[in-house]
Amino acid sequence: MEKTTTLAEPVGAVTAYLEVTGTGKLASTLFPIHDEVVIGRDQQDSLASDLFLCIPEHTVSRRHARIVRRGDGYYAEDLHSFNGTFVNGSRLQPGIWRPLQDGDELFLSSVQVVFHSLMAPVQESTPAVITKSVDATQYSTPLEAPQAAALGDVQATVQKLHAMAQVGIALGAVTDRATLIEKIMNLIFDLFPLAERAFILLRDGKDEAPKPAAARRRDGTVEDPATVRISHTIVDEVLNGKQAILSVDTLSDRHFGTQDSIVAQAIRSVMCVPLVLEGEVLGIIQVDTSSDPRAFKGEDLEMLTGVCAETAVALKNFQLYSDIERLLDGFVRASVQAIEERDPATAGHSFRVAGYAESFAKAVDRADGPDLRDILFSKEQVREIRYAALLHDFGKVGVREHVLRKEKKLHHADMRLLEQRFKYARACLERNAYRRLAASRLEEGGDGAAFMAEKGRIDGELGEESRRLDRFLDAIRRANEPAISYTEILPELRDVLAYRYPEGDGSAAPLLEEAEFLALSVTKGSLTPDERRQIESHVVDSYSFLILIPWTRDLAGVPAIAHGHHEKLDGSGYPMGLRGGQIPVQTRILTICDIYDALTAGDRPYKKAMPAELALDLMAMECEAGHLDSRLFQVFVDARAWAAA
Repeated sequence: MEKTTTLAEPVGAVTAYLEVTGTGKLASTLFPIHDEVVIGRDQQDSLASDLFLCIPEHTVSRRHARIVRRGDGYYAEDLHSFNGTFVNGSRLQPGIWRPLQDGDELFLSSVQVVFHSLMAPVQESTPAVITKSVDATQYSTPLEAPQAAALGDVQATVQKLHAMAQVGIALGAVTDRATLIEKIMNLIFDLFPLAERAFILLRDGKDEAPKPAAARRRDGTVEDPATVRISHTIVDEVLNGKQAILSVDTLSDRHFGTQDSIVAQAIRSVMCVPLVLEGEVLGIIQVDTSSDPRAFKGEDLEMLTGVCAETAVALKNFQLYSDIERLLDGFVRASVQAIEERDPATAGHSFRVAGYAESFAKAVDRADGPDLRDILFSKEQVREIRYAALLHDFGKVGVREHVLRKEKKLHHADMRLLEQRFKYARACLERNAYRRLAASRLEEGGDGAAFMAEKGRIDGELGEESRRLDRFLDAIRRANEPAISYTEILPELRDVLAYRYPEGDGSAAPLLEEAEFLALSVTKGSLTPDERRQIESHVVDSYSFLILIPWTRDLAGVPAIAHGHHEKLDGSGYPMGLRGGQIPVQTRILTICDIYDALTAGDRPYKKAMPAELALDLMAMECEAGHLDSRLFQVFVDARAWAAA
């Protein structure tokens, strides 16, 4: 069925309209123009619907361009759009009005709009033709074959147009600057068959001088960018004037032929184009030859200018991406440091584990053993492991500080209270004994010798009881020290728990509370079961926090990798009790690094730093017990990943 073209509203008395072409939602839509129309992506509340043409494409800016009637003619203006507005292939400069003729084609990024006028055509002055240079701040128009071109010229033009089409495809798929530069070099020699040499200069900063980034010859010879000889005469003119320069038969050119740098390099034909984006010069690309004085033509310069325009956009995107990466890295590091400062004893743990994990992952990637040769990590995956290692303990932000910083089985305040209770018990024992002595003296009377004998007996009993309390307190202090491995409960603790001392009202009070006994009975570490649950909850809290971050595709695995760093291969870990293949390789790497640092980190209140050899022996025992991956652990040991970090 033939497609019907309709107006967005009745034409009425309008004298011009826009036709949106293509295959999108607005394809073949006609939009009438009165005195003014704004074209953009989002509907503007301040504009009536008949004054705004909405094109819902993400490449179109919110306010992209506008068309205004002036007298008997219509004019187009670009509104500082990101992707530019083109009229018949020429890019409009923001603030510069371009008169429109009936049938003019406007491109707003990839959207084509045709201007139709019912009025007399507006005469447009013909601009002067520049044969020596091209304004590099404009996007070049596509190269068209001459009407009377020979068959060979047509074929060459088609090949160049095909190569130009590949420029956009190739540059759009590049993810790093080194690859971009390599692709540009390949494209240059494809586009310009007579080019013998090409080099690229790039600026590291906005106000810095450009430095050679790449230099290559057609035969594939790669020159050292630091030693490449360039013509500063040409480069300076291109940078200062932001003009793309073509010199045909350079040695005969009065402008360049007398320059020593050009003569010394025997440059016969040269094109030099700046990489310009939004008025900022990011660098230059120069293509030259020393054999053919007429190797390049005007259309070649326009083509190279177009390549440079796309390259400048790609470079700017890399710069923005790099800025975002630095921002993310800085935020992550600052967040981790803030959390670790809550516990000075473990400060630096996450940063060390991240260093170990990155070094370890690279070692696993290089491993060629039969069990590991299929494990390969890309640069992005190594970065993903590093971020997971940095953030694996982030959930500790929710753990109460007195639990997080607990040094021994009893908190400092609880131990002080217990020691005061011992003093109180001694005082109660003495008061009770001497009260009984005084009461017996009043009731029985007797001489002084009998009284002193009774007092001596009581003093002996109190002395024996005091020594007993000393033994109890010593047992408590020994039990209060945390152990790295499982230990037996001190039998004396049960005697302390059963002991009662008399209070003033005649009741018997316990010397050791049940909760204190349970804390002192912990056989490994310093945490009670409830406190351990609080600490272990940091894994779930870390995951809950990390999944809220809109990670890029390259970093999407960070939450899952961090979530399982306390899992064990036999299923005895937490929080999910995963087994074997359920635990990703990246997580197993993180687990090994986390345990190693926990064992070898500097002295902490609850343990001494462990020598690397002893720590590795303990970890080897964990491998034998089926808790850790023995294959990966062997790579960790062989590569000395802790030393290479």
